[in-house]
Amino acid sequence: MGSIIQKLIRIMPIILLFMLVFVDRENKLYVVGFLGLLFIYTIILVSRILYAKKIWHKEFNDENYANDDSILKMKDLIEKFDK
Repeated sequence: MGSIIQKLIRIMPIILLFMLVFVDRENKLYVVGFLGLLFIYTIILVSRILYAKKIWHKEFNDENYANDDSILKMKDLIEKFDK
């Protein structure tokens, strides 16, 4: 089930592009459906970005790395992670 949803989200821009071209703009139901799908897709993308940001800050804001004086550049931090 989860992989089907991931595949659907992955091809959603193509679906939305075809809908933008082929949707009958005179039929309000089609327009509302297209806009609803577009807003749902946008909400999914924004929530995935915010979740990735939360995980990033949780993973890399460790107290051990914040107080380490040997880390001056991002390269130093990457070397610490590799160890």
